[in-house]
Amino acid sequence: MAVELQQAMIAIEETTAVQADGSLVVRNPELKAGDRVKVIVLFEPQASKQSGACSRPRLDQDWAGGLSDLDEKISSVDLQHKASEWRGD
Repeated sequence: MAVELQQAMIAIEETTAVQADGSLVVRNPELKAGDRVKVIVLFEPQASKQSGACSRPRLDQDWAGGLSDLDEKISSVDLQHKASEWRGD
């Protein structure tokens, strides 16, 4: 829905914290009750408390060698075809 603005827009840059309910509180003397505002949020995620650049959980590598008993019965190409079937490719 397009709305024509009757007055010039004023840019106000304000830094605020997100409240527990997800709302933002902006306190500025240029804003009056009933003013229509356009809000553009630039979100800067907080740094992870984990060390290292990756904040995702580490992938466990304990599956390595789990199919070693099948090396005589099935080839890697057969496994690729089976995985393709499972994905629906």
